[in-house]
Amino acid sequence: MTLLAQIQQMTERTYRRPTGVNFEDYVIGYSRFRYLSQYASGSESLSEVARVFFRVVRGRLYLGIYFHDELIRVLERHDPRRGLSEKNIQAFMIFIEEINHAVHGAWKFLEGHQRHIDEPFIRDLEIQAKVDTYILLKYFLAYFNPSKQLENLDRLWLRYHVFETQDYRYPDRMIAERYFEAVEIGQRFSRFLESLPPAERQDELSRFRKMDYAAKKRYVSFLPV
Repeated sequence: MTLLAQIQQMTERTYRRPTGVNFEDYVIGYSRFRYLSQYASGSESLSEVARVFFRVVRGRLYLGIYFHDELIRVLERHDPRRGLSEKNIQAFMIFIEEINHAVHGAWKFLEGHQRHIDEPFIRDLEIQAKVDTYILLKYFLAYFNPSKQLENLDRLWLRYHVFETQDYRYPDRMIAERYFEAVEIGQRFSRFLESLPPAERQDELSRFRKMDYAAKKRYVSFLPV
């Protein structure tokens, strides 16, 4: 199984809901990425390392997933399935987040959402990706421990990379605010989720996923700090 298929499968199993789509079929190359970027709002301010494109036409969802060649080379040289380290953690985080966007975007469409270019929709995906990326990376780290459990140092290391290494120096202030908010909300909800008894976490995570951006933001504002 490819790494992309594995991450998609893990995401779908986390929420116990398949998409019915093989996202490997929607990976695009650089020329197609450049073409689609012309029509994506704010593209000039975003990184060219990875991107997901959504478009709804006549009631059908079209998407494309792009990964820069260098990001793929890093993951091939330092396959996360053989261990996580400073050499691959950032590339792997980006990889997971883009697949996560595709999965959640597909679910939102199946649930009747048609406005995949709206800012609240994009912010919702960014928040969810921070939460899910942290969860999936915990599985990977725990797997390589003799105890198959996550150690305290693992958790600190992951929190640093997922929630403290984001660069907010974007030319577009709205994009900078989008990513800052995603990190703040994602980190706060993740801490709350970990504070719950393990048996309650799945239901809480599923409830959070079903909320839209405004509801997520409001809900997290009431959580204990």
